[in-house]
Amino acid sequence: MDTRKVQITGKSTYVVTLPKKWALRSKLEAGSHISIFYQEDGSLLLKPPGIKTFKKMKKIKFNKELEHIKRDLVGLYIISDYQTIEIVGDDIPAAARREIKDLCHRLVGLEMVEGDEKKIIIKNFLDTEDFTIEKGLKRMSSLVYLMLDELASVFEENDKELCSHIISRDDDLDRMFLLVSKQHVERLNLKKPSKHDNLSLVESFYYRLAANDIERIGDHISKISLHFSYITLPQEVLAILVDLCRECQSLFMDSTEALRESNSDIANNVLGREDIFNKMLINAAQLQTGESIELIIDSFSRIKDYASNIAESAIDLSQL
Repeated sequence: MDTRKVQITGKSTYVVTLPKKWALRSKLEAGSHISIFYQEDGSLLLKPPGIKTFKKMKKIKFNKELEHIKRDLVGLYIISDYQTIEIVGDDIPAAARREIKDLCHRLVGLEMVEGDEKKIIIKNFLDTEDFTIEKGLKRMSSLVYLMLDELASVFEENDKELCSHIISRDDDLDRMFLLVSKQHVERLNLKKPSKHDNLSLVESFYYRLAANDIERIGDHISKISLHFSYITLPQEVLAILVDLCRECQSLFMDSTEALRESNSDIANNVLGREDIFNKMLINAAQLQTGESIELIIDSFSRIKDYASNIAESAIDLSQL
């Protein structure tokens, strides 16, 4: 770490000299313009001219399994700011091109603009200026609330057709989760946040943790829906599953409210209801049914655990 003494010239101009080694490495000359970024902790970030803020193009060779390439694309979406991604190969099958196109539809802002046997071109049209992590988390919370509401209706009406609709909502939840993850990485890279983003880096970190918990809750709701679509349960069992679902919904909404408001009282209330919920789970697991409901019970238990994680994050934030 270098230290510099602040000097004052004239009546109001503050001057600090730059380290010579850094100036030479950055190829600074008389008249060079340096970009200055204000950081949340009061420090300044200096960027010399010629520093690229992002790379424009990334090439990927189609020389490994398709699933590996798809995972690479998701990683590039979250971590990087490439405007163009090219996938090149000697013979890219039509089925692979279709899967990559479907993946782009699940990544907000990415679009496959060209594709043939030799090359696939993907463009990034994402504009996150008006999007914030806070908005993303609110949207994810709303989706999970609707999924739990519809799941309760599935049990109340024994409506298996609604299960497929619930599962399709999980795709929207995944898209929003990846977008929140991308925004969080941009904050960590000290890029300028959206002009509407009021979260500190610490708050952004905890919101990203909560987004992961919410995404996992969506996965378990989908798992319950898929399992239920293949089994038949008596009415008295369905009634108990409705109660479990509504309690999960209540725990989840209270935990996310506690997070948004950094309210430890609401969060502690969520955590204090765990014993009651666990007794409900035990009673449901002891029901005599012709079909196995162990997977459903386990998923409800995990939903409760993820809601508790969010509540614990809310308690941490309340200490700020």
